[in-house]
Amino acid sequence: MVIKSVNETLYGVKTDISGSKNVKRVVVESGITLDAIQRGSINIDGDTFELSDEVRKAMKEAFDKSMEENARIVEMNAAAHNMVVAEQQGDAMKSVMEDQAKAIEIAGRIAKGGRVPPEDEAFLLENNPDMYKLAKLAAMHAKEHEKYKTALEEKEPKEYDYEKGQDNTMHRVAVDISTGDSGAEITGVSEVSVEKTSD
Repeated sequence: MVIKSVNETLYGVKTDISGSKNVKRVVVESGITLDAIQRGSINIDGDTFELSDEVRKAMKEAFDKSMEENARIVEMNAAAHNMVVAEQQGDAMKSVMEDQAKAIEIAGRIAKGGRVPPEDEAFLLENNPDMYKLAKLAAMHAKEHEKYKTALEEKEPKEYDYEKGQDNTMHRVAVDISTGDSGAEITGVSEVSVEKTSD
């Protein structure tokens, strides 16, 4: 497999201090990096580079570090996602408790013989039919018939940000290739952080 240096747009071509060489940084996918370490060579832009023991060792160290960083990011993203899910579940539980409290309040009003809005009565019937029946039975014996405003309030649906706290980077191995009068050679290896792409 030939690695095309499509990452030039991300890293560009830079000149070293002496100005006699162009250095191009190519970010290599994890599977290709591992394959190159095992084979001892890598093909970039149609050129095959034999990897010295020193370069192979540097690539292995950069690969290991990139895998550790990627694992850390996955763990951190999972924790951030779990926090949003826990918030959502907490809000759902709170909503259930609030609905239960409203049902009790409405049932109490009905039981005292109060006249409640139709939507309150429908809410109680839907959320706790047994409580509704008991309240209606108690209302038959009530002497007062106070008229109440609704106990229900309009709830706006809450939006949850599942991207909150997510790290949108991945770590890879980058190979620096210098080209000069004597040809192209690998002059550096490093672990780099790059933005995830949607494709």
